[in-house]
Amino acid sequence: MSFGKANGGGRRLAKREAAPVLVSFTTLTGNCSAVLVDVARTGARLQGETLPQDGEELVLTMDRLRTFATVAWSSDGECGLSFDLPLPPEEIHRLKQNVAAAAMWAPELRAAYDDWRAGAAR
Repeated sequence: MSFGKANGGGRRLAKREAAPVLVSFTTLTGNCSAVLVDVARTGARLQGETLPQDGEELVLTMDRLRTFATVAWSSDGECGLSFDLPLPPEEIHRLKQNVAAAAMWAPELRAAYDDWRAGAAR
């Protein structure tokens, strides 16, 4: 099964939640950050300048959650990830709550918070 598609129907098996938050990922070549565009129990879509290539394995860190994933596709500054194991529904719910809370913050405060969560700020 390819990322986000059901057999023959082209429909997602898992509901995606909007999630415009900063995440980090680790590959064999190093650590990077990206914007988590959306997330489902079985995968996610990232956006950024330095993204892993198709087939590359990584560890994705979202908030306090860490999960193993493989890049299913990459194109035009985005990539799709397929998680090794589906995320628990309560983690998706918690991520959604964090996104909703952060949406009310001023952009400068949100950027500072994202940097702090990703370990980029001291």
